[in-house]
Amino acid sequence: MTPTTQKSTLLANELKEGLISHLMSAVKPKANRLDHDSPTLFDAFYALGARGWLIPKAPGHWQGLGLSGLDYQQFQQTIARCSGALAFLQTQHQSAASLLLASDNEALQQRYLPGMATGAQRLGVGFSQLRRRPAPLTARAVAGGYRLSGQVPWVTGAGLFTDFVGAAVLPDGQAVFGVLPLANQSTADGCLRVDAPMALAGMSATNTVSVALEDWFLGAAAVVGTRPAGWLEQRDRANPLSPLGLIFGCTEAGIDVLNAALIRREIDHAIAQQLTLKLAKLQRELPRVLALPDDAFAEKMALRGQAIGLMQTSAMAATVATSGAANAIAHPAQRVYRESLVFSVSGQTSAGAIATLNSLVIPLL
Repeated sequence: MTPTTQKSTLLANELKEGLISHLMSAVKPKANRLDHDSPTLFDAFYALGARGWLIPKAPGHWQGLGLSGLDYQQFQQTIARCSGALAFLQTQHQSAASLLLASDNEALQQRYLPGMATGAQRLGVGFSQLRRRPAPLTARAVAGGYRLSGQVPWVTGAGLFTDFVGAAVLPDGQAVFGVLPLANQSTADGCLRVDAPMALAGMSATNTVSVALEDWFLGAAAVVGTRPAGWLEQRDRANPLSPLGLIFGCTEAGIDVLNAALIRREIDHAIAQQLTLKLAKLQRELPRVLALPDDAFAEKMALRGQAIGLMQTSAMAATVATSGAANAIAHPAQRVYRESLVFSVSGQTSAGAIATLNSLVIPLL
């Protein structure tokens, strides 16, 4: 181990210990409330910010922690084990920071990034619509910027995030990304409307909304950048394992609830141990599969499907072991079951759906 690697490991261990301590004392005891009460969830988000933990992938000169790859997935996993809603909210904020980090708009970076680690600046994202055909949100170039019309179907964090990085499709198929307000606004020749939070089964406290734009002007100063046609599809293919931190964390949460239920009911069963061993196996496989070239896409997707299948099994096992109490909306087993639903379909593509369905079918054969 080189001195640099050793230092990085020590910093990662120190971070993990501090993160676990905070989560166990301030987050896990109220995880169910975080799932359905927005003010409580937002307070937990600010508490991460008070420790500088909101954009851990950003480099140090932007007040981030410089985490990458497996380190960031472990960070996500640690939070998701205690609260899927908090982990999901932090991930949206980090995604916005990552888009800004890749931008050539230095003024925009200077405006937002220094405060994003602490929550002084708070941004979400809204670009999953780039997977849809026809494009729900389109743009046309005008003097000084672009005019946007259509809808952003999914933006998480209304009431917390002041802005979000959205994406609209240009006539030539390229996508333009820009910072948009996450609040109702209108001008003499355009308007932006944020709908009421959706009634979602899982993580309702994250306040997911749709945003409608009518001839909304995106000035050059707010443009993050452009991406070629098919950019999101290429990104999906290059990074199919990026959600595994959240998925593994939810799996651990299910095993935690399962163990508590088995002990309470004095049920002697090996399922919790079997699930833990299977999770450890997938975690050992992850570094090897991550290092495979892009043409090993099928193997990467198979691992993702197995991870989702294991997460769903752990959530179901926790529900069954808990018995009728698991049907109560505020029970931990019910919360984890709903979190597994969200993480099963977040960022899903057709290939992702097939991989997950395969993981569900194989045990039946």
